Amino acid sequence: MDNQTELTTLRNMVDATRQLAHFALKKLEVRPDETVGRGKEIDFQKRFEVEGRKLNSVYWIFAHMAWAENNLILRSTGGPNPELPWLKFFALGKPAEDGENCGIPFEEIYAGFKKVHQLSMDHLANLDPAKLDAENLLSWEILDAKTMRNTIMHHCRHESNHIGQLLW
Repeated sequence: MDNQTELTTLRNMVDATRQLAHFALKKLEVRPDETVGRGKEIDFQKRFEVEGRKLNSVYWIFAHMAWAENNLILRSTGGPNPELPWLKFFALGKPAEDGENCGIPFEEIYAGFKKVHQLSMDHLANLDPAKLDAENLLSWEILDAKTMRNTIMHHCRHESNHIGQLLW
């Protein structure tokens, strides 16, 4: 496959994956049980506990997915800065409590989530396909390679995992 076709395919996968996140949020809002949906207010910051382990909240997951797309798509390939200072609270390895207590309303997190994605889509549409083989600008090694291709592919895998958490 030539690099232009591959880049177009990767861009389409990034977008299709993001559509699953919107689908997951919609499912949370209309879930037919008594804890959420049916017009009831959703506590996006609620952290469920399973077998003694606290899980991340919907709030944290959406903010973290925005942080991840910013890094795996925009920063690693030379894209624009979305200028969302709260992203730093949701970085890999940061305590969930730091993000949960940053004071940003979910509506702002969700708007930032959408902004990062639109910037990513615009950036990928104009990215030189030859750069897929170049080292990513963060020098992150993913599956034994530091290419921009690998960071873009990893973004799709990473986001899909978190979407699974949302739908669980």
